[in-house]
Amino acid sequence: MNFGFNSNIRVGESTYHVQTEDRGPTHPFLDTVVYLSGRVVYKRSTNYEKFARGMVEKNLTQWLRERVSQQHRDVIAELEAGTLPLHGKEKAQKAAAKVETGDHLDLRLKNPKSWFVAGNVILEIELREKNSKKAIGEAEVQVCLEQERRRIPCGETTTDAKGCAKLQFPMPADVADGSSLVVRARDGSRFGELRFRLKSKAREKSPAPVS
Repeated sequence: MNFGFNSNIRVGESTYHVQTEDRGPTHPFLDTVVYLSGRVVYKRSTNYEKFARGMVEKNLTQWLRERVSQQHRDVIAELEAGTLPLHGKEKAQKAAAKVETGDHLDLRLKNPKSWFVAGNVILEIELREKNSKKAIGEAEVQVCLEQERRRIPCGETTTDAKGCAKLQFPMPADVADGSSLVVRARDGSRFGELRFRLKSKAREKSPAPVS
């Protein structure tokens, strides 16, 4: 059974169409294509043949559904964050420049010395406009663990009227050294991001906002 997702994503002044689909057992690839005004500006292809070997059909169906969805979300997140290496992106570059200079959001951690306690992550964040310092309410906030090209969702919430939010969850026990805990906030086409570089032993890290 083939699976697929289609999304229209607004970034600055440009609207991208993101399409992800499973090509099927005769061509075991998960393909994601990003279009801008009908032109292909990015493509990601993942070969899953070795993972499918020996897997029963029911398990393979569930695994493929999750992998297609995950790859689709990953590409969209990178597109929105401006980290996707687009081709022929004249309009996209112009839009990204606008976000960086005028509408970039300032996402800050309010408890940098106590965000990791007894195996639990407690993130108290504040979201404001970078220039005016105005609090951003009702913004979407998501946190995930990025590990070896995988993105594992950990929680999501929205900011209150003061631009504040709190996320709490247990830290996974098998975190690999060099993984990152990523917090992203979105208000329309505007974004803010925080990254925690993780160490498997000490589990004490310093957050580094990405500008």
